[in-house]
Amino acid sequence: MKTEAQRIGHYELQQRLNQDNIGETWRAYDSSTQRIVILKLYHTDTLDMADTLTSYLDNMEQVAALHHPNIARIYDIQLLSPKPAANSSALICMAIEYVEGETLADYIKATAAAGRMPVSTEVVQLFSALALAIDSAHQHGIIHGNLKPTNILFSQTPGGHRRLSTPLITDFRQTKFVARKQSNEIPFYLAPEQVKGGVATKSSDIYALGVLLYELYTGMQPFRGNRPIAVMMQHVNALPTSPNLVNPGISPALTQVILRCLAKNPQTRFPTVTFLVSALVEALHMPLPESLRHFAHLQAESAADGNLSGMVKDADLSAPPGLGQPDLPLLAKRRRQGSLLIVISIISLFCIVGTTLGTIQLLHGKTTTPVALGAGLATGHAFFLNSGQINENTTQGINDELQIDLTNLSDPAPGKSYYAWLLGDISQTEETPLLIGRLTVAQGKVHLLYTGNSQHTNLLTFASRFLINEDDTSRPSSDPLLDQSTWRYYAALAQTPAPTDKLHFSMLDHLRHLLVESPELAVRGLHGGLAFWFARDTSAVATASDGLTSSWRNKDASTIHNQVVRILDYLDGSSYINADVPQKTPFLADAQLAHIALLGPAPHEAYAPGYVYQSEPPPGYVYLVQTHLNGALLSPQTTADQHQLAIAINANLDNVRRALVQMYQDVRQLVNMPDAQLLQAPALSLLDDMVTQAQYASTGQPNPITGTSQGGALWIYNNLQRLATFNLAAYKASK
Repeated sequence: MKTEAQRIGHYELQQRLNQDNIGETWRAYDSSTQRIVILKLYHTDTLDMADTLTSYLDNMEQVAALHHPNIARIYDIQLLSPKPAANSSALICMAIEYVEGETLADYIKATAAAGRMPVSTEVVQLFSALALAIDSAHQHGIIHGNLKPTNILFSQTPGGHRRLSTPLITDFRQTKFVARKQSNEIPFYLAPEQVKGGVATKSSDIYALGVLLYELYTGMQPFRGNRPIAVMMQHVNALPTSPNLVNPGISPALTQVILRCLAKNPQTRFPTVTFLVSALVEALHMPLPESLRHFAHLQAESAADGNLSGMVKDADLSAPPGLGQPDLPLLAKRRRQGSLLIVISIISLFCIVGTTLGTIQLLHGKTTTPVALGAGLATGHAFFLNSGQINENTTQGINDELQIDLTNLSDPAPGKSYYAWLLGDISQTEETPLLIGRLTVAQGKVHLLYTGNSQHTNLLTFASRFLINEDDTSRPSSDPLLDQSTWRYYAALAQTPAPTDKLHFSMLDHLRHLLVESPELAVRGLHGGLAFWFARDTSAVATASDGLTSSWRNKDASTIHNQVVRILDYLDGSSYINADVPQKTPFLADAQLAHIALLGPAPHEAYAPGYVYQSEPPPGYVYLVQTHLNGALLSPQTTADQHQLAIAINANLDNVRRALVQMYQDVRQLVNMPDAQLLQAPALSLLDDMVTQAQYASTGQPNPITGTSQGGALWIYNNLQRLATFNLAAYKASK
């Protein structure tokens, strides 16, 4: 893309800020208005093939009409014709408000590098401003569709102090430039429905805000990778690692807010951005900002009058002269009028504004608290994370990363450094120690993420002990087992077999059944552990139920019937489905995913956990997960924190089982209904209940006051993973 004399019309191009195969972004000077602008240049042949040029330009005209203090203004849009005989496409040229300062990406990078939590007051200020802007755009029928840290700008603050000042959102609807010449950018912030080719919705923007929150508090995105397709598949299929496993300073309430935003099912997310911010404010124990309170009152008053014109002023669409001789002037000098859509849920939410709401304290909260090792001694822990680089034929991509967080650590001796290692089981002395890395101590703190190897090997497969030793900086030993006098801090997962366990399993054995490899599943070609497949199948059921009520309203009985059969396939599994459907009914669920029932009957004989059921149908995931969890608690080395966490997991497992049982009862009635009956009102009532129960089973039951979800298969998986946390203690050599 070339420009003559670094000028387009009355825009002087000063500095190119970005260039890719879609277009260019420039810092430019507008000589007609004497101001600096951002000039974005796009070739029209990069436009989404599903979107015509005229409709795209009309969409951008609507964005330009959004006059909001937290939305960067579009001053001018021009369509420039290619030169005669030039082998190039027409050019879309957009002049946008220029902000001198940094982006949210800069703030996140600086915060993560300093190893500190974002300031709660600044987070509330930021997301309150974003809520006002995005909800205003949503009410105009405008979806951003591409929210990410680089699209949120902050004006420069005096003195260079990094803080979140008033944000400006830019690049609304820029995902239209994606079809013909794909950008090389990795889609870290796109919602699952967008990845699958669907149109961006309000819920898509809420998902992106959830990714931003996750990144703000952990320093990383929930799904990572160096290939766009790998990240896209994670958005659709993978479970995000619970953020409080990455950053133990995150409260359970804040964790639930973030995870609800990241729900695969758009209906499970917060209904509006304002609802999201209300739950965020509550989780951070902060007062509701006056700006949001005022926004709600204006909404309520406008709803009562049946007119929102007093709330949002008509947009001034006048614009400076065009670029050269444009084909299509877009910012015509006219005024649009129209009412905004009322979101009733926002109004009802703010009926409770001003009251003091109690924060939900989940039972599992204590397990992230570092174990005190005594005054002046180091405290901390290490725990496994999932990268999401999953291969369903192996255990890779699960427990393949390790997060280390230490505090109160003294500096190593001169010429020495601390080194972190993963060690094999106590009984497996031939296992080679794995060096995690040299630890850098900064103000007594260590914060290190080990991202594993290129094969994304499941570390829990072979490692059950964690060691920090102190060795020479220049010539450290390659094997810390050779000299235990260098050992400083140590932790091991419980490996003593329980005397009452029929198969003499330890807690570690049961954790590996749940999180690494289960013989019950391995003989059926399923790898990754019981908890992983339990969460995957529950998520598949929730996905299958999504959209059923819409199919009912569209009188699409065939789709309803097929989805009901698919859901029953997951609940029954291939072993038991024939008892619940007519003969010759096709098996519609994924044959691998639904091999074992989610529910399934308990076995006639109470076999010990680990029995493979090779010659008989296996029981369901609910039964198998619970038996291994109970088996882990038989360990004589179970700590009080682990016991308390297991009680909470068991309680929520019972909640999931009840939701699945209710689903099963609904589906059993629906599956045998003829098409005409499926389209009657009683069937809709059953479908509504089934969708609700599927959401409860997958992501938990939302609290009506805070908007956060608790329990669910995802919560169970994350907390089973927390049972495998290494709590560091000063090493003491055995006598």
